[in-house]
Amino acid sequence: MESKQPKFSIIIAARPTEFPGASLKSLTRLDFDPRLLEVIICQGSSPSRQRNEAAKSARGQILYFLDNDSELSRESLTRVVAAFGGQDLGGPAPMRTFSVLPPLICEQVEKVFFSSRRPREKIAVVGGPSIWNRRESFWASIGGIILESFFAYYVMSSRFRPTGRFRFTDERELILCNLAVRRKVFSESGGFREELYPNEENEFLSRLSRKGYGLIYHPGIYVNRPRRESLSTIMEMFFNYGRGRMENLRVTGFRTGKLFLLPLGLLLYFVLLFFYHAALVLMPIFVYFAAAFASAAGFSKRRRKLYLALFLPLLFLVAHLSYALGLVRGTSTSLAKRRSGRLANNIKITLVKGFGENWPMSGFYSQQSNAQKRFAYPGNPQPTIAQ
Repeated sequence: MESKQPKFSIIIAARPTEFPGASLKSLTRLDFDPRLLEVIICQGSSPSRQRNEAAKSARGQILYFLDNDSELSRESLTRVVAAFGGQDLGGPAPMRTFSVLPPLICEQVEKVFFSSRRPREKIAVVGGPSIWNRRESFWASIGGIILESFFAYYVMSSRFRPTGRFRFTDERELILCNLAVRRKVFSESGGFREELYPNEENEFLSRLSRKGYGLIYHPGIYVNRPRRESLSTIMEMFFNYGRGRMENLRVTGFRTGKLFLLPLGLLLYFVLLFFYHAALVLMPIFVYFAAAFASAAGFSKRRRKLYLALFLPLLFLVAHLSYALGLVRGTSTSLAKRRSGRLANNIKITLVKGFGENWPMSGFYSQQSNAQKRFAYPGNPQPTIAQ
């Protein structure tokens, strides 16, 4: 008897020299029939095009996009199937605390900012957060806090911390390293804009929303993914986020993106401080650090580390200014050159496991050369090279 469960094409993006062993190993632990899964690795230096090329070869009803270091949680696929049917499996995340605000106000913040937006019937996308609940270094912990902070990252913080309930959402809460999309919708919508990276998923999801499709955020559908390990890489991450967002706004228009320009206003304010030092002019910086301290105090209290209350406000500022500098950089990048450049070529697509197959007994997720030698698409004389 044929299963009523949908088939998934798991698409894992990686750099040319990377092999996603941790991601593949996590897939073998899923509570889902492995015969309903095909796993495709797309290697290259143009992630948007890598994913588009892999999607062209995919045969499942649902495309599930992961990054090379995304470790999918055990119940994720079962919950994704239910979510596409409009059903919530897993329940809400524990109530989120916002800095040192009392619980009643926290509940109102969650209700206003982390509840369903514009319910739709045609559910096309399901996603959830990217977290890291393993042992981590000092800077990885700091980077995680910045991403989780409502003050530092607004509603986008729910991408990195399970927040609220199963709900309809928009592009601000979903992340490409943990995203399931109906293959038919992905194909008919033209896939990702290949000149955008990062933030290619944000433009794609905004496009689907405008067409009337529903996007679901589920706090219980998560991946484990390591954080950045140094201050410089944290700054680089926020710089790239800012650059990618500005490139996104250049494509989609600035009408709905005014919120993302706030860090740019902060940068301009600090430039003006070099010329004006009146007390009234200094007032915004006092307001900024008061709000930053309130957020930092909440993390300090929950983690029982006093130094966070003093250390984090400055790092929030560093993150915001890095993002702002990225916004500036994004105004002058050549999107046309990136789309047609050499980085968009030389992409390798590898089928690691096909439908109808069980997982190999052991070792396939750590044997790159053996996996690539064993699996290939039928009927394709050059199966690992995207034309």
